[in-house]
Amino acid sequence: MTNGPLWESRNYDRDDDSHVVALSGELDLAAADDLREILIEQLDRPGNGLVIADLSGVTFLDSAALGALIKAFHRAQETDRRFIISQPVHGVRRIMEIAGVYDLLSATGVPGGD
Repeated sequence: MTNGPLWESRNYDRDDDSHVVALSGELDLAAADDLREILIEQLDRPGNGLVIADLSGVTFLDSAALGALIKAFHRAQETDRRFIISQPVHGVRRIMEIAGVYDLLSATGVPGGD
């Protein structure tokens, strides 16, 4: 049994107006509220025109965490900013595809995206 959280995030500013939130571990109901707060905090930060959620280290994603990503996307729209996800592992990408939100959230087709 672990004593710490099953997930973590690291923040990276880039040279342009974008910011990366690198996520890892299991994003589930227990992580959803904190995840949403972290992403919205970065979207509300001056100078962050684009926030990228790097999902390359995420091993599990449930509907609550997916909802947090969608809320971040909507916040970006409300504030005239951009929010995208990048590099989800196959299982996480598949969940997003089944939910019908992968194309909405992914960097595919976005200038400067993956």
